[in-house]
Amino acid sequence: MESKLSGYIDNMSDRISDHRRKIDLLDARILELIQARVSETISIRRLKLEAGIPLFTPEREQELILKLVEKSAGRLPPAVVKEIWEAIIQGGKQTGAERKP
Repeated sequence: MESKLSGYIDNMSDRISDHRRKIDLLDARILELIQARVSETISIRRLKLEAGIPLFTPEREQELILKLVEKSAGRLPPAVVKEIWEAIIQGGKQTGAERKP
């Protein structure tokens, strides 16, 4: 009986480890995509500064978040989608402000 339980626990541990490896790969991809997004926002910031256009467009940010909430189609609660994207947007603003134009 003990070996059956031990085998079951080992099997579950292996399965959990497989999922964790997949999550680690996804996390690395997500970070790369966020970094690419921030690079684009920095480019937009430079163009806006050159043209004298206001740096922030709250309406655009809200439209983006609403589109993403719709795209999520309930797989994530709207508040979670909103919180994630607000953090990403804020991180882009902060990074852009720290870089010289």
